Order: sequence, then structure tokens, then C-alpha cells
Amino acid sequence: MKISALFLGIFAAVILQTGHTNGFVDDSSVTLTTRNYFFNRDYQKSGEKYPAARDWAQGFILKANSGYTPGIVGLGVDIQAFAGFNLLGDSSNNYAGSGLFPVNSKNEHADQYGEIRWTAKAKVSKSTLHVGTLAPMFPVLFSSPARLFQQNYEGAHLQFNEVNNLKVHALYVDKVNQRDSTNYERIRVANTNKRFETNAESSGMHLLGAEYKVNDQINTQFFYSELHDVYQQNFIGVKTNHDIGIGHFLTDVRLFISEDAGSALAGNIENQHLGGLFGLQRGNHTFSLGYMQSFGDTAMPTLTGTEPAVFLDCISGDFSNKDERVYSVRYDYEFKNTPLNGLKFMTRYNKGVDIDQTQIADDNYKERALDFDLSYRIPSGKLEGLNIRARHTRYRNDLTLVGQAFRPDDETRLNIDYTWKFK
Repeated sequence: MKISALFLGIFAAVILQTGHTNGFVDDSSVTLTTRNYFFNRDYQKSGEKYPAARDWAQGFILKANSGYTPGIVGLGVDIQAFAGFNLLGDSSNNYAGSGLFPVNSKNEHADQYGEIRWTAKAKVSKSTLHVGTLAPMFPVLFSSPARLFQQNYEGAHLQFNEVNNLKVHALYVDKVNQRDSTNYERIRVANTNKRFETNAESSGMHLLGAEYKVNDQINTQFFYSELHDVYQQNFIGVKTNHDIGIGHFLTDVRLFISEDAGSALAGNIENQHLGGLFGLQRGNHTFSLGYMQSFGDTAMPTLTGTEPAVFLDCISGDFSNKDERVYSVRYDYEFKNTPLNGLKFMTRYNKGVDIDQTQIADDNYKERALDFDLSYRIPSGKLEGLNIRARHTRYRNDLTLVGQAFRPDDETRLNIDYTWKFK
């Protein structure tokens, strides 16, 4: 991206010419995260080319973030370095790629890989501009953190923070660095299970959005994005938390409205996706019921390499097919104020019905998943911050499309993360 190189050049020149860099250094921070990640997706359907998608990786993530130089316009830079190592060695080549490592056309999983990314930044008053490597976590542009390293984009992000409780965003990206890659590539619409005519690529995406905290009980989000010549998408989201005497009533409602844009390179796109999660939190317990439904001529569009930012984050399926209706029941328990403080447990059952597979006449397919999630973050002591997480899902469907994504499987993921803070 030429604009990011130009911005970095200007930034470097200013830094070298100023002696007032106290904020640049004094407010800096350096962290090193070690991440051990085991991934096993065991396919349950006969005739699969590989019995499972399986990898075991050791990753290192170094982040060096400067502060800002003094003055009306403060300047800074953030640098990230990643390194991943294959702990299964050549035996990983017997399995399908999991997204933890680059895989070539011969299904050979990389022994190791790494990269260095940078982001130049500027600050005026409370507002900021970031140019270079970005990891946006917005409903319409979501950088997936679900593998060894987070997916990131190349572009510019302007954030206005001048009004209390209001954040306004303007963002443009034109390249993506996928989770299992060290190279930037053009951004494409995901064509999961041939939901659209093609997984068309685009010259870039821009978005405008706002996050407004009405009060301590209500948070809202409004976003508009356009993947140039492919689709445009609007999002409205509301989260609430109210004390109703017997506990806290929680809501998370999300509406996506999508349609093709410009030259419509992926063909017709027309979808309205509505979902809501409603829960009661009482003490350490939270019980929730959720419902999602997809309307329109197509499924909801998302970008290649990420997940739809719906309230349901099943690790083996996205539950976002055309015409699909999804029912979800969830239970969470947090072991706070107990001897096991730092331990969290979640289980959830999801069922999707009335799935329309565009390539097949029948529109009554189904999918279901039973999820378990157990995590423990050591709250104090010498190992404070060590995080251990185990996830398992049993996913089944009756979809019949040849070569489809989201095949029936039993999936297990184990993570051990620890971060050193040097400043």
C-alpha cells in the first residue's frame, strides 16, 4: 500500500528531527506472548481425503508499542513480530490443513514461518490515525483471532474520540494477511458452500461506523461497509445489561442488511440477518436463549478467512446459510469468589433448520452443534496471567454438497498462553 509507505517516511523524518521524544519512549510497552496451540478436527463422514485436520504449534508474538511524541500532533509506531513452529513435524502432512500453518499444493505443512508487521500512528487531542497493519474487530470487518496468529489487514483507520461515550470510525483496507500466511493478498468475499456465483476479489473495502455508550446499561453500534464492486453491508447492534432484582437481564441484538454493490462481481447478494441472545445472570450463573434467522435471496456475505460476527461463535460451523433459522441454548458458570477463581465454563447447544443450499433444489437441510469451553487464567502469583483453554464441539449436519465446508466432525482445541510484560 503506497500510502502506508509514504506515511512511514514522513513519520521517520519527523521523529529524527525532534528531540522531544519523552512521551514516545516513556509511554512505550513491550510484551512477548508464547502460545501453544493444538488443533484436531476429526471428520465423521466416510470418503474424506484426510481423516482429520490436525496441527500442533508453538507460537511467539512480540509487540512493541511506542507512546506519542509531544506536541499538537503526536507520532508513534507499533511493531509486531510473529514466529510459529510445527511440533508434529512431517506427520502433520497426513492431515488436512487446520489454518495454523501455511500448506502447499502437495499438502506439506510448513515447519516454521514468521513475519514482522508495523503500524505508524498519529494522535491529535483524543483522536488517532493508524496506517499500516490493522486488526479491526468490527461487525462488518472482523479480524479473526481463531488460530495461532490473528488475521490482519493493510490500510488506514481514523478514530474520533472527542465526544464522551462516542467513538466514530473511518477505515479503508485494500489487502489482507490471512491467519496461515505471511503474504498480503486481495480481499475476497467468502463463497462458503457456493453461496454466491464466485468468491470475487475486490480492490478494497471502506467502512464508516459509530459506537455509542448510552449509559452503563446500554451500548449501541452502527456501521456501514462496502467491499468495492462486490457488496455493501449495514449493521445495527444493541447490548444491554439491566438489574431486574432476581439478577441481571442481558441482551445482544444484531441486524445485518447486505446487498450487492457496483459491478456485483460475486453476482446477486441480498440478505437480512437478524439475531438475538437473551440471558439471565444470577451470581456466577448465566443462562441464555438465542435465535437467528436469515432472510433474502442469498446468505449473508462475509470475507474470506474470517467468521461472521454473529452472537454464535461455534468453532466448526457458521450457522449463516440462506434461509436458516437457528435456535441456541447456552449456560455459563464463572468460578469467581471461590477457591477456583479464574476458572470459567460454558456449554451450548445450537440447531439450524430450513437451510437452503443454493446449488440443490431441496431447502430443508439441518445442522447442530454441542459446544464445551473450559478456561483458567491464573489470577495471582508468579504465573499470574497464564491462560489455559480447552474447547470441544460435536458438529453434525445433513448437507450433501460435494466438497462442502463444515463437514460433520468432533473438534478439540487446546491453548496455553502466557505473556511477559517488559514495561
